[in-house]
Amino acid sequence: MRQQAQELTELHRTVGHLTNLVQAQAARKEARWLGMRSWMEEREQKWDARHEDDKLWGAGITNMIAKIMKGVASGQGAREKERDETVWTDGRGLEALQHADTTREEEPEKRQQLQQQPKLKLQLKLQPKPQPALKPKSALTPARRWETVPPRAKSQMAPVGPGPAPTARSSMAERRLILRRDESIPLSNKMDQEIASAINRALFQQKAPAHIRIMKAKRNAKGAISAITHPNATAEMSLQYRDIIITAARTVEKGVVDVEENEFRERLKIHAVPLVRYMGKGTEGQQMMREEFEAENEGIVIPTQVRCLANPCTISERRQNGEIAASSVVFVVKGSRVAQSLVKKGSKAAGVWYRVKT
Repeated sequence: MRQQAQELTELHRTVGHLTNLVQAQAARKEARWLGMRSWMEEREQKWDARHEDDKLWGAGITNMIAKIMKGVASGQGAREKERDETVWTDGRGLEALQHADTTREEEPEKRQQLQQQPKLKLQLKLQPKPQPALKPKSALTPARRWETVPPRAKSQMAPVGPGPAPTARSSMAERRLILRRDESIPLSNKMDQEIASAINRALFQQKAPAHIRIMKAKRNAKGAISAITHPNATAEMSLQYRDIIITAARTVEKGVVDVEENEFRERLKIHAVPLVRYMGKGTEGQQMMREEFEAENEGIVIPTQVRCLANPCTISERRQNGEIAASSVVFVVKGSRVAQSLVKKGSKAAGVWYRVKT
């Protein structure tokens, strides 16, 4: 029984709480509605007041326009009346009437003259024009004959000295020259423009082609000197005048000792290199392979060491286990053309030809 009483008490308490919530929500809705209603009434009153103001303003404008029009009409009527009185009092009205009578009497005569004018014009048109007297045949000028004009000679370019022909526009990398210098000699205080000027004047004096010129020379913070050739020439073409460029550059920068192309480095791979020759005790390893490549292939310069493509320890272990007898190596060469030639033709080391890949 006690438990039931407690449940009833809790139920009554819950119902009372819900009732209070419902009543509070209803009160809020009513307050909101009243606030909205008051706002609408206030807005309607403002609208009515504004409408009345617009009516009064329109009526005022209408009255003002009516007064202005009335004043204009009255002033115009007064001016016309004054002008008429002045005309008749001065006697100009009588003169106007006499002029009108005379113009009525003259109208028939003018009409006849106008009717006769087209006939006169027609008669003038029908009259034959006088023709000039013909000159005797002896006085006539001889007939002009057609003359054949020879074709215009094509303008020819000024001859240039012997040398490489200009090419299509080259890239900046292909046009870059590097001037090597002795670092023990201090840099001069002259401007970079003086280097390009001295080289160009020397090339002109030696009658080099017009496209073999230096467009710009620049020194960096470390003292390295780079030069850019003409757009229609490459660094390789300019190196045909290597001695002239070095001698001219030394007149400005005494430390210059050599000139060469911008260094291109290409990474290449060779497969199936025998390990018995280049790995293990009793062999000189990759150093010997590098020397053989440079000695037996023309123009190859390998600036870094030849190395295995995989981990050397793994290769040595697999070789000792008898799993492999050859491996792949990678190396770097100077010059894109040299790299392309090796990929196309292959490389030779110790009399054996190897296939090269990029």
